Amino acid sequence: MNTMKKTIIALSLGMLISCGQQTSEEHIQAAQDFIAKNDNASAIVSLKTAVQLAPKSPQARFELGKVYIAEKQFESAEKELSRALEYGYDGAKVLPLLTRAYQRTGAYAAISEMDDQNVDLSLNEKAEIGYFKIVSLVRLNKPDDARAIIADQMQLDTDSEFKALSQVYGEILNKDYPLALQIIANVKDTAPDHPEVLKLAAQLHLSVGDPKAAAQEFDRYVSLYPDDLQTMFVLAKLWVDLGETAKAEPYVDKLLEVNGKNGLLNQLKAAARIAEKDYPEAQKYAELAIQNGINDPALRLIAGYAAYQQKDFESAQQHLSLVASNLPGNHPGLRLLAASQLQLGLTTEAGDVLERIEQVSEQDAQLFSKASYELLRQGNVKDAQQLVEKSSSISTTAEDLTRLGLLKLSLNNLDGIVDLEEAVAKSPELESAKKTLATAYVTTKQYDKALELAQQWKEDDANDISAYLLAGEVYSKQQNVSKAKAEFQQVLSIAPSHQGAALGLINLYIAEKDYTAAQKALAVLLNAHPNYTPALATAYLVNKQQGHAEQGVALVKAALANAPDDQEVSTLYARLLLLEGQYDLALQQFATFDQDASLPPAYWPGKGQALIRAGDIAGAQAHYDKWLSQAPNNKQAVVGKLLLLDSTGKFEEGVKLTEGFLAVRNDAQMQLLHTHFLLMNKRIVAAQKAYDSIPQALKSMPIVKGFLARLQINDEQFELAEPNAHAAYLGLPNGRNLVMWVLTLERLDKPGEALKVIQQHLQALPNDGAALMMLAERQISSGDDEAIVSYQTLLQKNPNNFVALNNLAYLYLQKNELDKAFQYAENALKQRPDNAAAVDTYAQVLVAKKEYKKAVKQYDAVVNDKMRNEEIYLNYVEALFLDGSDLLGKRKLEQREMKTEANIERQTQLKVKYAQ
Repeated sequence: MNTMKKTIIALSLGMLISCGQQTSEEHIQAAQDFIAKNDNASAIVSLKTAVQLAPKSPQARFELGKVYIAEKQFESAEKELSRALEYGYDGAKVLPLLTRAYQRTGAYAAISEMDDQNVDLSLNEKAEIGYFKIVSLVRLNKPDDARAIIADQMQLDTDSEFKALSQVYGEILNKDYPLALQIIANVKDTAPDHPEVLKLAAQLHLSVGDPKAAAQEFDRYVSLYPDDLQTMFVLAKLWVDLGETAKAEPYVDKLLEVNGKNGLLNQLKAAARIAEKDYPEAQKYAELAIQNGINDPALRLIAGYAAYQQKDFESAQQHLSLVASNLPGNHPGLRLLAASQLQLGLTTEAGDVLERIEQVSEQDAQLFSKASYELLRQGNVKDAQQLVEKSSSISTTAEDLTRLGLLKLSLNNLDGIVDLEEAVAKSPELESAKKTLATAYVTTKQYDKALELAQQWKEDDANDISAYLLAGEVYSKQQNVSKAKAEFQQVLSIAPSHQGAALGLINLYIAEKDYTAAQKALAVLLNAHPNYTPALATAYLVNKQQGHAEQGVALVKAALANAPDDQEVSTLYARLLLLEGQYDLALQQFATFDQDASLPPAYWPGKGQALIRAGDIAGAQAHYDKWLSQAPNNKQAVVGKLLLLDSTGKFEEGVKLTEGFLAVRNDAQMQLLHTHFLLMNKRIVAAQKAYDSIPQALKSMPIVKGFLARLQINDEQFELAEPNAHAAYLGLPNGRNLVMWVLTLERLDKPGEALKVIQQHLQALPNDGAALMMLAERQISSGDDEAIVSYQTLLQKNPNNFVALNNLAYLYLQKNELDKAFQYAENALKQRPDNAAAVDTYAQVLVAKKEYKKAVKQYDAVVNDKMRNEEIYLNYVEALFLDGSDLLGKRKLEQREMKTEANIERQTQLKVKYAQ
């Protein structure tokens, strides 16, 4: 059954195949029928079949090439027409079409080399082919060959536009552009829509620097020949370059339908959209162009500007920063970049960009002020100062002058007061300027000017509360209590619930030590405003002054219970717990802020101090690291971190941190800290240079005398160093300065005086571990049993003190109290199992107990040929002999040459005793 079906199918296919076979000529005829019906697609299929059946058929190739020309598939047309000519088809028919195909594919070399001499062409066809040869030769930079053909063209007896266009090219080669334009204008009169006339006219206008006229010619051409996408692209770009993006955009849209990923087209579309203030689309197309390989800086500017207008500051910064280095010093792109960076918190980068701007104007004043403020807030004083100086000349409005004055004052530049005075003079009604000027007068103790300003405000407005508050503050600072009270009372008569005035009166009561009146007034104020933190803080201070600090803390705690989300009250409570030494509770309170998005300024230093005082050094380090990551130039954060680095001996990190801070800010305290860390890191040359740069006025400070003492000690100038070390100790009597002073005394051969200094220090500070250690070391060297007492005192403070454990073991070993010696030696070894000194002490105790094998085993772990300590090495050798390892002992004894006289003598004794 299955076989039968297969046979029937095979027969059917064979019949179909035999019936369907046609000749090449029949397919050509079928194609002609399709062409007559305007069905070029079917015609191409038939002609391709004809070519397959007869690959060398010139007619099939010609007809296929001709249809390809009609379909504007010029590369395919070029191939088929070339083959038709090769296989013998009439050149008179092929060459005109082949020329058009070459011209559209840009095959200028092929056109220039085309042989049409022996071809029976019409005069018009010769003129057309000749013209395209001229165009090709000009493009191939063969002007002489082109001129030869132009001469031939002029001999043709024809009115063809191509002859006239050839003449135009002759004038172009002669650089007579006006005559060329005149000729082509005449040609346009008779052939206004001729494609080559329109294109050459446009190109001529471009050559003479008239792109708008060129665009109009191209516009006419594209309207007549919309399938010429290449010329359409040229026209679109020309309109964009002319700034007429609305005319360009329809063409760009058509081209994008053909190739949506074309980078140049997307660039043109971005330019069109930015001109229409369509910022989302402009950014979209600009980024598409960039993604598709266009690296034009103009694209980055479009993308950056569009992103900025949409408040997409991240994208704006990314795009603009990539081209900023190529922008001239007054380019608006730099301003946009700086503004974006400020929005992103990239203050230092914004400052660098603004420094590049060459010609600043009044419009830049606010941008410069904001950048200066942010730099200053981050602690970058140097860069802030530079921007303030640059913006001084452009700050002319009252608002700009107010900002400038405030910035200058923040930089300790009192010229800021002059700016504020000018701002107030320009706009007396500007509250920010008035209040800032008032604060500046009070801060700089220009009380007469402050009172004069207050009086002026009163004259302008008798109910101006700010005027009475300013006068009250000034009188308070001048300790003119009666006048101060009158001013604050005047405020309360105008605004009975004014908190600041009420608190001002309370502070006056406190100044008079009238605590009863102060407490009474505080109760009234807090009853009305229970969360008013200045009043709560004042209540704490009043209670503390009367010996009832806990009541002040309880008052703040109660306020917090009633307002648990009040950040200011919560911060105040944490700070009071810190002041009262309740570090764990303070940390618990600070922990309530840890997850908040916006932390109060007091959080960072407060929690840092609480962690340090609570002994949580690791927690403190993490806290300060986090603080510095958010505010790398904050002085409080830097100083806190430096204290931790100093206490943990990380001096190299201290050097780097102080260097980084000083790079952006001149600061005397930081300069001293930098010198300290250089000295502690033993970078003597750099330390000497840093010391030399310290202002002379500061060199009398005890800490600076200490720096000099260390430098003198390094140069072994102990006699000069001793008085400076003494002064440093008197200024700060800590363990580090004690060690330095004692060292100078001992190097001057004054051991008794040095010992006395240590003892006096311990009388004042009996719990100073470093001093106790120094005392014990001197007692042990003199064989004094008091060393045992000193080391045991140290162990009471720190049971894991390695030096104390090891030295006690040694002392008890000397006293032959072996059980005690073993106990301390074992504990010391647990602390430092790889420490050769600890192993030696422990092994010596084992030797004393005649446990020689155990002693040798201990030594084997640390003693090798590189062992530098000769005493330990000889102890090991003796232990070998005592254990019966004579051969190994002899070899070890012989292979090492001792350096010191004492060890040479002992080596000799060991040889006599064991190696005979």
